Amino acid sequence: MEIFSILLLFIYSVIILGILVYVSPLLSALIMILIPVVLVFILPDEAMGFFSIMQFSYSGIQVFNLHILLLVWSAFIGIISYAEVLTWYLLREPAPVINEAAQPLIKEALPIGDKPKTLMFKVNDFSQKLYKILKGEKIKLKP
Repeated sequence: MEIFSILLLFIYSVIILGILVYVSPLLSALIMILIPVVLVFILPDEAMGFFSIMQFSYSGIQVFNLHILLLVWSAFIGIISYAEVLTWYLLREPAPVINEAAQPLIKEALPIGDKPKTLMFKVNDFSQKLYKILKGEKIKLKP
């Protein structure tokens, strides 16, 4: 049973890694958390039995399948967060450099009667930017 459980955890890790590389980091994070949670809700006794299998003991410290699963989760969450931050950084447009001599002209060109942005406008703008990032498009930063 111990070899089978290690093989099952290895297959689980390969599936998560494949989804991470070929599909999406966010989808891999969702599936990474969703598979064990769904299994615990569908088959609670079998899942509890699987997670409580002791793989080995080192100096009196017992290592169960749950510990190995948490190790896999922490490694993949680090990779996923790094990939998302790197993707966000690479997809953003650099802010345009405004010359100090041209700043008074720019301030005069702005309309005086601008209304403050509402919360719904900000949420809509954020969701549009998030959608563009997830699609892989570049977004333009405002000065």
